[in-house]
Amino acid sequence: MLLTFVSTAMLAACGGSSSNNPSTNLNDDMKGTITVAYSTTYVFDSDDQSVIWWDKVKKEFEQQYPNAKLNLQGFNGTDVDLVNKVALEYKNPSTTPDVFMLPTGYVGQWVASDYLLPLDSFVSDSSKAPFWGSFPKVIQDESKIDGKVFAVNTGENNSAIYYNNAMLQKAGISVPWQPKNWDDLLKAARAVKSSGQSVVAFWAPAGTSAGAGGVLQGSANMVYASSTPTIYDYNKKKWVVDSPGLREVMQFYKSVYSEHLGGSTSDLFSPKAVGRPVVLLKDHQMAIAIGSNWFADAWTEQNRHWATAAQEASAVPIPTSKGQAPGTASTLGGWAVAVSKATKHPQLSWGLLKIIESDDNQVFIANRAGFVPPSQTVAKSSGFLDFAPPFNKAFGDALPNSKPMPSEQEGYPAWVQGIGQATGQIATNPNTSVDQAIKILSDTMSNQVGADKVEKL
Repeated sequence: MLLTFVSTAMLAACGGSSSNNPSTNLNDDMKGTITVAYSTTYVFDSDDQSVIWWDKVKKEFEQQYPNAKLNLQGFNGTDVDLVNKVALEYKNPSTTPDVFMLPTGYVGQWVASDYLLPLDSFVSDSSKAPFWGSFPKVIQDESKIDGKVFAVNTGENNSAIYYNNAMLQKAGISVPWQPKNWDDLLKAARAVKSSGQSVVAFWAPAGTSAGAGGVLQGSANMVYASSTPTIYDYNKKKWVVDSPGLREVMQFYKSVYSEHLGGSTSDLFSPKAVGRPVVLLKDHQMAIAIGSNWFADAWTEQNRHWATAAQEASAVPIPTSKGQAPGTASTLGGWAVAVSKATKHPQLSWGLLKIIESDDNQVFIANRAGFVPPSQTVAKSSGFLDFAPPFNKAFGDALPNSKPMPSEQEGYPAWVQGIGQATGQIATNPNTSVDQAIKILSDTMSNQVGADKVEKL
């Protein structure tokens, strides 16, 4: 599901409480009750699916550990509501849930507040973490902070290119289509437009109205697919505000919007912008779109049902700008489970994580929450591939070359705002030069995080 980000100030204000009661001993008697905190309304496609999955997890946990009980503590609202409410519980070890299912983008903030238990002793033991070896390295490292693993992923969101088969064929493009670089993307969009079809030729998310979710599913993908795929320089601890890759991205946006290939500003700048291509593709009003893996799952829902999506549309990984290695790219985001540093039952809490990560439970949550399973074994299983063909395969194939956003770093909200303003300015006024667009990003970052925190590559 889509993510926004809470201010680190909220967590910092509550930080450190768990360190008053750290679990220095990882052994426990595997008896008693543990609590898991999670969202009841924001992860799954429907609230009833959330109930079914968590009841299933609870039943399996209590069967596996007959001397233990699992207390399900669900929270309504958005991801922001969830983390704000749970942050209050973390103020006191006595109210802290043992296990927390949270968006991956928040893990770094929770670690900075000294809330989470390192999980390296568990994931390094294949008998305790049989699923870990099937996770691509990028997912193993997704919640690794300062060299330690603090959370285990339960489902991923990544991006790819959706396209309407008939629209491309009408434009003279053979399908299945396999674009190798950005020129191929633009050539196809131009062909659609010149063929006289009254549709959006290419959906390239722009602007700030959709916040971090819009950037995650839009321009950040193109940065990672560019010749300089760096947003944050971890060695120098600086944000990149000007690079050959960023200039490629701005030029790509200029081509899309100056040639009138992109979506309308009313759609792009709508608070519901991240969901607009789902509807426009379904309603046969869009030919090509940068989109998230959850689109295909959304087409199984009653209000956005597209019964013939598998026959009418396809998906392929996003190509790199010039076809350079590794050939494809995508952003990476999702949800993960972490263990509280304050828990008195670390082994029992890990037992819950192990059940959550079973193949069967990964398939269920992937299909009913719009995720790609973190396990490459599960991502290639019939239970996942046959749920929303051919889309699930495309996003599973794209997963190993996907990269998480540097959302744990201070300044990330400013970077989201800056690149959103830059792409939005181009969409609004395609005469905006690449230099001007770069200056928008650079000025935003310099003003909000400091000139000493940015760099040019």
